[in-house]
Amino acid sequence: MTDLRVKKIKFIMDEAHIIPTALVFAIALILTVLVLLIVGVSQSRFRFLREPLTIISSWTNLTENTLSGFNKFSKVFNTPFILPTTWASNSRLVILPPSQLHTIMNKPESELTAFWALIEHLMLQYFIDISVFDNLIHFDVSKKDLSRANVHRQAASTAEEIELAFGDIWGGHSTHGDKDGNEKPGKAEWKYVNGWEACTRVILRVGMRTLVGEEMCRDENLLRQTELFSNALFGGVAILHCTPTIFRGFVGAIVGLPTRWYGWKCSRIFIPLVKERLRLWKAREVAVGRGEKVDDLPNDFLQWLIARCASHGPEHLDPHKITTRMLALNTMFVFAMGYVFAHAVIDLCVSPNRDEFFAGLEEECIKLLAQHPGGLADRDLIDKLYRADSTLRESMRLSAISVVSLPRDVVGQPLDIGNGMFVPAGTRIAFPTLHMQLDPDLYQDAGRFDAFRFSRPAEESPGEEHKQDLMYTPTPGFLPFGYGRKACPGRWYVSQTVKQALAYLALHYDVELVGPGPERKALLNTMIPPTGTQLRIRRKEV
Repeated sequence: MTDLRVKKIKFIMDEAHIIPTALVFAIALILTVLVLLIVGVSQSRFRFLREPLTIISSWTNLTENTLSGFNKFSKVFNTPFILPTTWASNSRLVILPPSQLHTIMNKPESELTAFWALIEHLMLQYFIDISVFDNLIHFDVSKKDLSRANVHRQAASTAEEIELAFGDIWGGHSTHGDKDGNEKPGKAEWKYVNGWEACTRVILRVGMRTLVGEEMCRDENLLRQTELFSNALFGGVAILHCTPTIFRGFVGAIVGLPTRWYGWKCSRIFIPLVKERLRLWKAREVAVGRGEKVDDLPNDFLQWLIARCASHGPEHLDPHKITTRMLALNTMFVFAMGYVFAHAVIDLCVSPNRDEFFAGLEEECIKLLAQHPGGLADRDLIDKLYRADSTLRESMRLSAISVVSLPRDVVGQPLDIGNGMFVPAGTRIAFPTLHMQLDPDLYQDAGRFDAFRFSRPAEESPGEEHKQDLMYTPTPGFLPFGYGRKACPGRWYVSQTVKQALAYLALHYDVELVGPGPERKALLNTMIPPTGTQLRIRRKEV
């Protein structure tokens, strides 16, 4: 992971799922070839196979194909190129050059729409009831209650849960006796863990604290079922991206079964909670109407969501619909944070400058703690974690979730992209975001993980900290949160919470890689996370 220049893509599957996955792929491939033989043979003796086989080869060559187009067309001629892929409905994506980013991402919905492009990107129609996306109430809550102006209100609760979650999941310090026989805290023994799971489970608990409150965020059954739900969904998405559209309904019905099963198990836990919260909300509304004194409602995302649903009409207060919204948010919101945090920790451990980076993070935290007695719950302290912010931004730059992203569908009139070129209505466009973030014209030694890449220039020029590109700031070379008017509304919460977690880790734990570093792997458009990485961890002396 230290050198992330894109080379030959490796096709992988988790051992536990290789047989059913291979079966699905085999069926899809056989059906694809049969259709190609029936439909294409009349056109030419051999030529009819060229394009379909190119599309199928995108399963393993999408990153190479995208890099080739990026270098030959985007960089040299500043023009778009067509990318054959099974991911898009019509088997083709128009990949636009970076120069079009600002203009395209700020186009109105009447010209470009993101809704179905994003739904199909996550294949949500095969896993959950997508009717809740007809009205994006849950995103409205993120925009308001987790906005830049309001997100600091969560700092105290997330700081508390980070400390508790690390203690429960990573372990606390050991004790030893002093000369008088009294127990004193000491340095713990090394503990060997799956690095990906150890990191994502901490963030899952912290995120659930914000979503459903203090008590439910520690419900082990809920945590486990939501973890299984999200893992099954992402695995199914990877398979469906490789499935030609004509067979996607059949394959989706199969690969969607585990996700729907875990979703049902999550619902059995969520729905009683939602019903109780609805009861509290209705009772409070009645009491307020009577002019009676009322108690405060729980201060978490679920309660904010109920209030917002009520303002949109009683049909949105159905417990099953609210639960579906919570599941969708849990997947895109909480697990996205886990992805960010786990990658950052693993990137730090793999780096040949590991000791320097961890020492620098700890030094920054100790200095700020001396100035801010509120600790990691203090908004001002969090805002000054410039090295932690840089580390996370750098890791996100290198550890993209997908090869191409920011999909949009052209609607209405053909889209004018300049130089006399128009993209027809009905075409899906996207940007080569992985390669934009690895562009050597934007970053020196772009494939190397340099944790303090963004904070170092500001530190070398005192008083210039405000000029540092922060984790939540999209730029043409940093696009994990999207770009333009519709950039991710939860990015301030993600930034604040994951910085708190990284700072806590740097202060309280020694972390080292066990064995060789993970290789970057991809399945079509999905970059496969290093879920098998082993770490050893140890609580530092108090």
